[in-house]
Parts: sequence; C-alpha cells; structure tokens
Amino acid sequence: MNTLVFVDLPVSDTDAAHTFYEALFGWQINKRHDGDFRQIVPGEGLHLGLFSDDKQIPDPAPSAPTARQGLQPRTYILVDDAPQVYLDKAVELGAMELWDEGWWEEFNGWHAAFLDPWGNHIVMWEAKDNRDSRLGKP
Repeated sequence: MNTLVFVDLPVSDTDAAHTFYEALFGWQINKRHDGDFRQIVPGEGLHLGLFSDDKQIPDPAPSAPTARQGLQPRTYILVDDAPQVYLDKAVELGAMELWDEGWWEEFNGWHAAFLDPWGNHIVMWEAKDNRDSRLGKP
C-alpha cells in the first residue's frame, strides 16, 4: 500500500554530516558507496540516509547541486529527552535554530526545530505521554 520506506538528506560533506548526526542523536550510521552515502539506523523508526549532493547516489546522471531557497520539507525526529536539549546541542554542533521548544496542542506534544549545516529542516518531537513518563508523572 504505497508505504514510505526511506528518506535521504542531501549534504555537501558526508563525513561532517555523519559526525554531526552521530553526536547529536547517538545514531548508528553506516558508510555505503565509498562513503558517498550513509545509512542512518535510528532505533525502531524508518531508516534515513545522507547523500553527497555532488555524486547523488543512486542517481545515474546527477546534475549540479543548486542552492536551496524557500521552505524545505521537514523531517521529524522522536527524541528521548526534551526537544530543547537536542536543539541546544544541534546549535553547538553548527546548526541554525529555527524555533525554541514549544507546545503543540493539536498533536499533544513538544517540538523544537533547526536547519542542519547543510540546510535540512529537522524538527525534534516529544509526545506529552513520553514526557510525563520520563519525568515520572502519572
């Protein structure tokens, strides 16, 4: 039934992006295709990838990268601690803050967001039930 299986994030430096995401989220990241592509295995969720915007694996005829403008797709990451904790760390690692942690009533959770050093829009998410459990609230 037309199931989403994978999302790739374009980056100009796969080594630096590997280090950034490993340090930020503690993810297992596997090198593929001589390091031009990275497979991210973020726990129980769908896998992510980092691909070189120069070589664009697996595109058989990559075009020259163009500068991104305007709004970008958002990638949501379910985090184990307050989104602000990850936002602060992301900024220390070179990301640009988009918004501080805030409550989203409609989805009953907390979120914060950044642009990674390569222009990818990342939103960290913590559901209210997860926060209550983490903090020992009934």
